[in-house]
Amino acid sequence: MGSILNYFPDKLQKKIAEEILDKMEEIEEIRIRVNRPIILKFNESEKIIKYSISPEEILTTLQLICENSIYSYQNQISEGFITIQGGHRVGISGSCVIENGKVININYVYSLNFRIAKEVIGAGNNILKYILNVEENSIFNTLIVSAPGSR
Repeated sequence: MGSILNYFPDKLQKKIAEEILDKMEEIEEIRIRVNRPIILKFNESEKIIKYSISPEEILTTLQLICENSIYSYQNQISEGFITIQGGHRVGISGSCVIENGKVININYVYSLNFRIAKEVIGAGNNILKYILNVEENSIFNTLIVSAPGSR
């Protein structure tokens, strides 16, 4: 988790770190939006940090994510997210540039949503009886669909 904080400018890094220090294992998302407070989503709760994010802080964060080469990440940015070290994903919102019906770029990035990748032990226990065919020692053809964060 500490490595994720390295993607934020120093001032943001300190603000977020002091709020999650005792809840490192529970953090699921860090949302930053221009002129809005920081939102931290934990397993069972959310915390709002009263701090207004500037456009420059969003841009600096994006530059840190892209290792100061936003152009080289253009394909990922046009997909709406960047995968960073550790398998974490950063969702990107902004004004889209569309060409031939396809997003080719996102200008004026106004929101970044860090989704922390982590194992949730026991998350599938309640559905095992529906996907395991015990009689034939196999697995039923299964498609699992749910809202993000569902348990």
